[in-house]
Amino acid sequence: MATPRRGKQYSRYGTKDFTFETDMGFESKLMKSGEVRALVVTQTGQMAGNMIKAAPRGPHVTTDAYSIKKNIHPYVEQVGEGWVGYVVVEENDRARHAMLQERGYRDPAGKRHAGRFYLRAVLQSERVE
Repeated sequence: MATPRRGKQYSRYGTKDFTFETDMGFESKLMKSGEVRALVVTQTGQMAGNMIKAAPRGPHVTTDAYSIKKNIHPYVEQVGEGWVGYVVVEENDRARHAMLQERGYRDPAGKRHAGRFYLRAVLQSERVE
């Protein structure tokens, strides 16, 4: 009968002599690194760009300040041990029609307008399976 090991436990990975200690916390060191932040910034920016391309054009003749395309912004921040990217739609409270375009709406006359689901389509195309 073998006696249980005491002290640090080592795990051997790979085919060569590469060994790492499982209690070093390399995952948290990696997730805090600048390379991971740069990757999250790149992916979040690309997703926001795809959402801006897919967003419908507004009927704004004099200004574009309230259009959907001008109110989609990417943000990256550190949350806990890693970096998280967000795509914010309609930070401006005066531009509140992006979700109406996404999910559909009923106008004052009672007519139903179908949703375009442009944000959903972008999110589905960006997912990894």
